[in-house]
This record gives sequence, C-alpha cells and structure tokens, in this order.
Amino acid sequence: MPRTLSDQRRTAVLEAATRAIARDGLAAPTASIAAEAGLSVGSLFNYFPTKKELFNGLYLHLKRDLAAAVVEPPIPDGPLRERAWEGWRRWIRWGAADPDKQRVLMLLDASHELTGQTRRDGTAAMQGADSLFAEAQAGGPFADQPLEFLVAVVGALAATTMEAVSREPEEFDSRCRAGFTAAWGAIGMGGQSPDTGTDDKRIRS
Repeated sequence: MPRTLSDQRRTAVLEAATRAIARDGLAAPTASIAAEAGLSVGSLFNYFPTKKELFNGLYLHLKRDLAAAVVEPPIPDGPLRERAWEGWRRWIRWGAADPDKQRVLMLLDASHELTGQTRRDGTAAMQGADSLFAEAQAGGPFADQPLEFLVAVVGALAATTMEAVSREPEEFDSRCRAGFTAAWGAIGMGGQSPDTGTDDKRIRS
C-alpha cells in the first residue's frame, strides 16, 4: 500500500530546507535538511526522492509564498508608478520579514537544477507582478531586452533593499522609498519616490 504523505510534513521539509540552504548554500547536505525538519533521511526521500526534486519543489513553494504577499490581493488599478510602488513595497516587506526566503529564492533562481516547467510554473504564480514589469519595460531602455533581464536587474536592487531593511527595520519607509527610486530610474522611468501618504516605519505582517 502506498505511503500516505502529509502536506504538513512536506511543508515542514521545505521550511527546513530554506533554513539549511540559507545557512549552508545549495550544497547543504540532505542529512542536515532532514535533521532540521526532525525527520530521517529516508523519510525526507519519501517526499523528495532526489535533491533536484527538492530544489524544484522549494523554488515553487517560495514563489507561491511571494505571490501571496505581492499579488494577493490584486494591486488596485491606477497609474503605473503607483501600482509599481505598491508591488515594490509588498515585495520588500516579504523579503525583509524573512531574509532566508529571499536569499534561497535567489540561489535557486541562479542554479541549473530548475526544470523549464518549474520556471514556467514560477512565472505563472507571479503573473500579476510580471505584467507590471512588462508594462514598465515598454518604451524604456530595456524594451529590446528579455523581460527576465529586467526582472533580474530590479531583483538585485530589491535584494539590496531587503537586506538593509532587515538590519534596520525602523528604517523601512526611507529604505523602501530609496530603493524604489533606484529601481524606477533603472527601468528608465525616472522621477522621485512616490508620496503614498502612509507612515510605514515598521515591517508589518
């Protein structure tokens, strides 16, 4: 009889893998990940028979977690700059609240272990955010470049902003605005950081 697998335990494995990879990189031993999850290596293999499958599952887990933070609920309609600012602020809050997730997502995104289908599924999860990137890309200096390149450039600025905010959460508002101004300028849109009328000085859940 096939073994019944627990969704809760599978999630525990993915969360343990996030912590282990954030600490030790993609070379983190499977035994360390299993120990972090409170499982034997054999039990871990029931959920992810190979490390490649674990990496692909973890990438989609993190992408969906990010999507839940950034594109759910949908960003309200309005001028592109205002929608981009709202998406940016949600993105930075997600990464700054748990820096391990952001670091591991970047490591996985740069690895050769992800399948084409996994990348497509990850893109689908972030469809709302990617549509903002595509709209900002049109007519700018990245217009003749792949969308993935633009996302990578802005992602590097987002990662720097997240790291800064995670170290100084009381500076969330100023760091987030400064990072957005840099990203907006990198896209070729220019302009100052948006005046949102909010007083978001702390990372809020």
